[in-house]
Amino acid sequence: MKEFDTYLFDFDGTLVDSQESLTKVFEGAYEVVGVKVDPNYVLRLMRIPLFQGYEELNAPKGREKEFGDEIIRLLDDEEILKLTKTYLEVKEVLHKLKDNNKTLGIVTSNNKKHVKEVLKFVGLDDNLFSVIVGNQETRKHKPYPDPILKALEILNISKDKVCYVGDGMDDMRCAINAGVIPVLVDRLNEYNYESLETIKNLNGLVN
Repeated sequence: MKEFDTYLFDFDGTLVDSQESLTKVFEGAYEVVGVKVDPNYVLRLMRIPLFQGYEELNAPKGREKEFGDEIIRLLDDEEILKLTKTYLEVKEVLHKLKDNNKTLGIVTSNNKKHVKEVLKFVGLDDNLFSVIVGNQETRKHKPYPDPILKALEILNISKDKVCYVGDGMDDMRCAINAGVIPVLVDRLNEYNYESLETIKNLNGLVN
């Protein structure tokens, strides 16, 4: 595929397989506010802003802070952290890109502090990434362009030769809205979009 100077990545579902751990997080946090989560819905919750999911599940109004605090508590739980792992090709691909003098970054709806903890746990040096933008760095989140634009601002680079790699449609909309090239990682063969650059895993970035 086309070569870029800067590769920005979504985190959950793109760099790390966190579905098992986030299932525990969402189940626990929603239980606190009296909502039962179908495990099959967790993939959807992983790909949308936290409180958009809260609204979609008709969770009780007025208990958002309690829910958010429980999310943070559970994300920091060591036993839940242990359920997270990288996809097989991720480390090799990231190091290949870095060795070729590419700039790498993470733009995620997850918490930046938690992302750094996960990177350490799975053996990925956060120094691989020149920027990490999480859900506290911008007021608006994906699919708005703000998170990617914030990353570009921190890197002090233009939109030329920049791609954003993600596994969900909000990732793709965020990239398009920000004016960078979207690259869809379709690990589960969920999509059929001929208009989008699509890869089955991150090996598609270097092959």
